[in-house]
Amino acid sequence: MFFFTISDHVPPAEQLGAINCVMPLTIRTVQPNDWPSILTIQDECYHALEPESLAVLQDKVKRSPTSCWVATSHGEVLGYLLCHPWPHASPPPLDTPLPSMTEAEIFYLHDLAIASKARGMGAGMALLDRALSYATANGFSKAALVAVQNAPAFWQKQGFNETPCPKSLDEYGSGARYMTRRLHNTVNAF
Repeated sequence: MFFFTISDHVPPAEQLGAINCVMPLTIRTVQPNDWPSILTIQDECYHALEPESLAVLQDKVKRSPTSCWVATSHGEVLGYLLCHPWPHASPPPLDTPLPSMTEAEIFYLHDLAIASKARGMGAGMALLDRALSYATANGFSKAALVAVQNAPAFWQKQGFNETPCPKSLDEYGSGARYMTRRLHNTVNAF
């Protein structure tokens, strides 16, 4: 997918069933058998945008397999975060395969989505922590994203700030905001 969403609707705990109880979370890289779950979660979360195609999502993982993760509990995919290095100070176009890159200026958080039945379990924060740790360990000095569907306030709480963007964000939907966060490293190892 492309950005991060926090759904306007979080079901009451009694509707979440057993999955809402305290469960161990595992964060691991995306595997081929995860795609049906990822597509289901994407469809559930993105109601204001046309979801990206499976081929485009898979392209992101192919280009940056060590920076695309899922959160699982007892083998069930509960959420995902697709990230990749990006050479520009503006977001990539939606539903378009990534170009070949030899240099990258930023670590781009392209899409974070959590299944409604897993909200409140910490899956989103665990995925974000993994991504920011990865970015810092790999020498990136900045992370960026486009916040959509009323998510800018969530991302501000995570240390991201709205940043002027040289390109239109119309394709990302009404209220989309380009946001960045400085990381502690200043050397880019990509």
